[in-house]
Amino acid sequence: MDLIINFKSIGNIALELKQDRKLIDILDFSFKADLDTVLIDTVDKFLKKNRINLLSLNRITIAGDIDKHSSAYTVVKTWISAVKGINEGHKW
Repeated sequence: MDLIINFKSIGNIALELKQDRKLIDILDFSFKADLDTVLIDTVDKFLKKNRINLLSLNRITIAGDIDKHSSAYTVVKTWISAVKGINEGHKW
């Protein structure tokens, strides 16, 4: 199972859960300056709804039109790195 964090527009993200390229579920959410807490809470609820453990994901990726120097990108990239550090061996 893969989680894609898709930046749709400024302040809007879609979480996409895919299995072998097949879309399993999608959740759109918005944020302002609080992306760090909103991201963690939203991903947790999204995965719980789909009965998926965060550490059982095969891959977490960032998609969409996002400036790689933006704070939003940095927050998401840092969160992915933290999850990867918890569960070494993934290819995120």
